[in-house]
Amino acid sequence: MYLPLLLLFSVLCQVTLARTPTNPLLWSRQPCSIIDMPYHSGMRGRNGIYWGWNPDVENGDNITMINRATGHQATTVSYFSQINSPSGFDGHQLLRHLDEVKGTGAALIASVMPNGLSFNEVTPAIAADIANVVRQFTDQGVEVWLRFAHEMNWYVRPGTYRGNSTQFVKAWRTVYAAVKDIEGCMMFWCPNNAKTMDLYEEWWPGPEYVDIVGMDIYASKTTANFRNIYGGFYEAYAKKYNKHFVIPETATKPDDVALKQSWLKALASDDLSAYPCLKSISWFELRKSFDYRVVMGQGNEAVQESLKNFR
Repeated sequence: MYLPLLLLFSVLCQVTLARTPTNPLLWSRQPCSIIDMPYHSGMRGRNGIYWGWNPDVENGDNITMINRATGHQATTVSYFSQINSPSGFDGHQLLRHLDEVKGTGAALIASVMPNGLSFNEVTPAIAADIANVVRQFTDQGVEVWLRFAHEMNWYVRPGTYRGNSTQFVKAWRTVYAAVKDIEGCMMFWCPNNAKTMDLYEEWWPGPEYVDIVGMDIYASKTTANFRNIYGGFYEAYAKKYNKHFVIPETATKPDDVALKQSWLKALASDDLSAYPCLKSISWFELRKSFDYRVVMGQGNEAVQESLKNFR
């Protein structure tokens, strides 16, 4: 009688352990607590904010290489994946990094982009496919921040995403319903920078459908700081709704060295204790229209200057 019960208990424990983040970062953490001891042993700015990277995988970089170059274990790593057809999503662009992400102990920012279908075509079946990909990470103890259809307010303009804000909200809630019970998965709402605050509201899915809020923006002036770039958005969504605030993607335009160092210092070294919902920042460590990188492919002097901002 006792043996079957013990076996059942053992199986339940294994399932629970597999689905609980091995290195929790935001999971089960109070979003805006002033007294909030670090959960994760990974990379942090001198101001205590967790730090991660968007690796330039298309040009041969990966998070292991960045960790080696910095001498720190990133707390987050960001990868992108496209849904190319309404017939299904296999998440191969994410899954090819599963073992590496698991090995680093970082949380995964999974940017899933509905490029090959309209918002109206994000059906429960597509959402179930997304959930299946997410589970393959969470079952390995990886915390996942699911950044579905990020920068939606921008990508609808050139037609990369197809649909309007009402259809986006419906698609978001469909995906939320599919992943909401996955231990270690958090839904991450992330529009692109807008000229006025009212332009975000039509894209807001509602606080009950969002775990993390953030915004993508690239600084263009050395006077940029958290308050004058993110302050209004932070107040309107993180503070108002008691949500984690994360910067998942940032760098500078243009790629001037002095500008990059100024923005890096503003985010990683400046005192940001007035913004307790702010938990994590990820630098866009890629070469595209600009060389956004501050570590990979940079001169030793520039790298050492960058690393002064971290502990």
